[in-house]
Parts: sequence; structure tokens; C-alpha cells
Amino acid sequence: MAVKATGPDGLGRQIQGEILEDGIKIGDFKNNHLGMGIFGLLPKSGKVYQAKILNTGLILELPLALPEGIVLSETNSPTSPDILVKVQTSTPSQIPTIHLVAQTRGLICATSTVELSNRIAFVRIPKKEFPSGIAQLTAFDSNGIPLAERLIFINHQDHLQISISTDKSSYAPREPVVLSIETKNKDGVPLPANLSLSALDEGQIPYDSNQPTIHSYLLMSSELKGYLESPGYYFNPENKDREEALDLLMMTQGWRRFTFREALNNELPKPIYSPEKGISMKGRLLDKNNNPLEGGSVSYLSLYPIAESRTVISETGGQFEFRDLLYFDSTEFTLKGKPKNGNALVNIKIENTYESPRLGFGTRLLAGGSFEMEERFISKAAERKRIDQAFDFTSSELELSEVEVKGKRITKTEEYRGPRVYGGGTTMVKVAGKSELENLFHPLELVQGRVAGVQVSGSGINWDIKIQGANSINSNLEPLILLNDIPIDAKQLHTLPVQEIESFVVWKGPDTAIFGARGANGVIGFYTKKSNETPRSNSANNHGFIRRKGYQIEREFYAPKYDTDEVLHSKPDHRATIFWAPMIQTDATGKATVRFFNADLNSTIRIKIEGLSLNGIPGHSDFHYQVEKK
Repeated sequence: MAVKATGPDGLGRQIQGEILEDGIKIGDFKNNHLGMGIFGLLPKSGKVYQAKILNTGLILELPLALPEGIVLSETNSPTSPDILVKVQTSTPSQIPTIHLVAQTRGLICATSTVELSNRIAFVRIPKKEFPSGIAQLTAFDSNGIPLAERLIFINHQDHLQISISTDKSSYAPREPVVLSIETKNKDGVPLPANLSLSALDEGQIPYDSNQPTIHSYLLMSSELKGYLESPGYYFNPENKDREEALDLLMMTQGWRRFTFREALNNELPKPIYSPEKGISMKGRLLDKNNNPLEGGSVSYLSLYPIAESRTVISETGGQFEFRDLLYFDSTEFTLKGKPKNGNALVNIKIENTYESPRLGFGTRLLAGGSFEMEERFISKAAERKRIDQAFDFTSSELELSEVEVKGKRITKTEEYRGPRVYGGGTTMVKVAGKSELENLFHPLELVQGRVAGVQVSGSGINWDIKIQGANSINSNLEPLILLNDIPIDAKQLHTLPVQEIESFVVWKGPDTAIFGARGANGVIGFYTKKSNETPRSNSANNHGFIRRKGYQIEREFYAPKYDTDEVLHSKPDHRATIFWAPMIQTDATGKATVRFFNADLNSTIRIKIEGLSLNGIPGHSDFHYQVEKK
């Protein structure tokens, strides 16, 4: 039997204890530094068993022994090519035959029928039948009911081999570093791979050889429940007891309840959460008195990163939901609500909380011994902030090269306050403040009959638009439609409330040259009101802007290049992360080269590389070099 002891912080505790049978000591146990240990026990029916923790006075009751059953145990020696499985039963007539099934990640690797007429049987399974990772051994009776289970870890040492070398043994501050990376399989055959690399200053970010890696996660941590302490310990060859500790981990933290019976009866649980393909947003559609409206419609319009519009119907309680949306940072989008019948005033209430998966275990408190490292890191971070403030050359002025600006006088027929990315256009019309325009239903009704040379007809989402010109008046090609200078499909305009339009612009003839081939059929641009004229919140009336945070836009990692003289290089460089490359791909020969520059501090730089080969084999590697002033 295996035992695991943890403290309030979730970390393992080294303890010693005794096993008692009816109050009499029959054995003892001692845990390792990860809080796990083992002891032998042959329980007898009717006896009371307890575990006494020494130096604490704590006595724990062990489960009562069952009158009959089977025991499944194994021997997984690193020097043997086979796994030896022992199956033992209390009475020969109880279970004459069992079926042994071995699987890894849902893949059946081996099966065997075991006769228990002599109450004990041994089965050898070649390790070559398994891929590396956690293997699950399960014993079933003749009816397919699981009786016992044991987890073991198979390690063929066939992970991706990543080697790192530098062009020098040590470097000076700000000197360039050239890393040569090579990826192979365990037989030395080159393997192309996708890798990520980080170079950290150990003086500011201490190195932990037992931290998790892509290797430990994919093969072990992803299949175990709860917090896993020092996962890298079980894969570090410097730890001589790692294989014994790994087997203890399989027994203590790898145990799970049987679900075969439910699976055989087709009683699999339904997933709680849907696959996440984007951002979900839900809320309620209410009338002016905040009563829920069922069967109403809510329309969504977003312009960034691409123009997108959707409409959903409110359900019981006025609830509605948009799924799989795509927007970034603090994005503004428009919501428009409408009751089932008519155009009465409605309110739209956005619910900020959306249920998402949570950890099945509590987060671990920081260990007391980490405070010195944390204080040092905070101190260094404050120092870097002071340096950035003292050497900020870009906060006030920016020197530009000489530019020449050409333009022409434009006679405005109406006041225009929209964006001017593409100039003033041929005709500009202000909409805001004009009731005869704001009360129209569709944006294209604003253009209809008001701009010479533009023909607009249709209703709903089906409109026909033609702008006078060589390429359009005699063809069926529609003009380019812009919303705040972003091209959209004309069918999306029905989700844009006319009341939110500040102005519109029409380009035709020579004025379309700025658009190139896209403007061959003319251009119509609609511009919404300025942000300070429309409330932004998590609620709106019939229509309005909502501002919410979306996905964060990727930013390029700052990596200075000191091979040229620049004013910015006078700033002291005390970076903790010297370099980071999230995507490095080795070629067909398994090779790649990376170049970066050191910072100013004398320190040990730790290189960490992790990744997968193109056929999915994980691997990781560590390397370090010195930076010192000469």
C-alpha cells in the first residue's frame, strides 16, 4: 500500500508512522521528500487497522478489509524488457477467470485471459507494446465488470533529443550570442521540430531543475488529478530515486474511480462546457420597465478585426447569447434590440459573468522559502522601472523625415466630421442632428435619391446599388461599402442603426483612384458618431455601443541589437528575460541557429528549449553560459 502526506500549502511532507492491527504494531512506513511512501499489508477480515503518525499523536482509521476480492500488483523494473503482473484472489471458486486489459491514452496495447484456479497467476507483458507514458492495467470479470486497477509509467527514453551549443564559452555584456540547435531521435537520426526558447538571467529568475516541462506534462501531468509537485523531478536523470518516486506517484495520485460500468451502459456524462471557438457573450432583452422580452431580436455588429454582424432571438426570461465571437483588446461593438412585435423601446443588459472551466483543486500558497527570491525579483523590477523612466526618449518628441504634402480645395456641401483616411470624397452628407434623416430605417435610404449619379433600390437586406461611372452603370457590380473606413458586405448594413450614423461619403469618378481596383465601381462610406457622443457600458437602449475586452493582440518581444550605435543604447540593460523565441523550426537536418545580444549584468544565463517533433514527440533541454565583464 502507498501513502501520501501533504501540508496546508499542498506540498508533500516527510513523515514516519506505524501500522496497527487491533492496536498492535505490525509494520511501519517512512515518506520521501515529496510526501510519498509505501508499506506492506495483508489485511484480515474482521480486524481493525490504523495508521499512527509519529511525533504528532495523530491516528487514522484505515478502510475495513473485505472478506473476499482480488489483488493486482506489478513489477516494472527499469532493467527488464517486460512488466510482470501478479493477480491474486482470496478464494479460487470466487473468480475462476479474469480478463486483463492494458491501455495507454485510450489505445489498447495488450490483453490476456488469466486463470485463477490456483488463486494466483503471473502475466508478462513486453514493454515494447506500450508507447511512453502512463499505462492503465485493469482486471475485468467474465461480465466485463472492473475488479481492480493499477497505473504504471512506461519510459522508453524515446523523447526528442535537443542539443544546444554556443559559439563561445563565455561572453561579455551586450556581446552577441550565437546558439546552434540540433534535434534528433534517440537513435541519432535528425528530426525536424517546432521549438520555443527562453534565455533567463539566473540572478533574477532562479533556475529550478524540477519545474514542469512539455515532456512531463504531455506524458504524465495531463493524466493526473490535483496539484503535481516538482513534475520535472521524475524525469531528471540526476535524481537516482526518480523511478521509485514515479511509481509511488502512480499509486497515490493516479488512482481513479471506475467508469467502465457507466460506459458499457452508455451512461457517459454530457460535457459541461462547449468547445471554445471564440468569445461568448450573453445577456437579457428587457422592455422599458425592465421586464424580460421573449422572442425579441438582438443584433450584433463589430468592425474589428473584421466586420461581422449577427442576430439572435431572445428566449425564456429574455435571455440571449452570442457564441464564438472574435474581437480584440477593448473593442467597441453595436447591439440593437427589438421586441417580437413592433419597434418599442427596449433595454439590453449584458451579463459580465460567463461560466468557464475552473481548476478542480485549490491554488497552492507560496512556500515560505521563496520570499527571498520574490523580494529580489521585485527589487530588480523596480530598478528596471526607474531606468526606463530616466531614459525615456520617446515620451515627448519624435523627429520625422521631411515630407511634402499636396492637396486641393474641397467645397463642402455639408459639414463632415467622419474619418478622413480616404479624403473628403465626391459628396459628403451629415446625418446627425437631422430628424428627416435619422428617422430612416436603413443606412442606404440615406443615399437613395440624395446623391446625383447614385441609384439605390431595394429593402431589407437585398439592395441594388449602382454609381455612375464606366465600370458600374452598365453592369451588375456593386460599389465598395465602407463602415468607418473598413470594407464590409452591403448585406451587413441592416444591423447598423441609422441613429448611430454621423455622416456618409460617396466617391465616384476620378475620386475613386485612391482605392485602386477596389473602387472601380464607386465607393460609399458610412461613419458612426464619435465615442464621446454615445454612452459605452454593459447596457444599452434599442441600440448603442458596448465596450468589452477581447483577445489580447500579440506583441513582438523586445530584443535590442547592439551591433549599431543608437541613442537608446545609452540606457542600462538589466533585463531578466534576455531573449524569447516562441517559434523556432529546425530544418530537414534537424538544425537551426538563433542570435541575440546579452544584457549588462554579470550573471549566468539559462537557456530553456522545449518543443515537439513534426510527428509529435516531445522534448526539452537546458543549457547555460556565463556573462562577465573582461
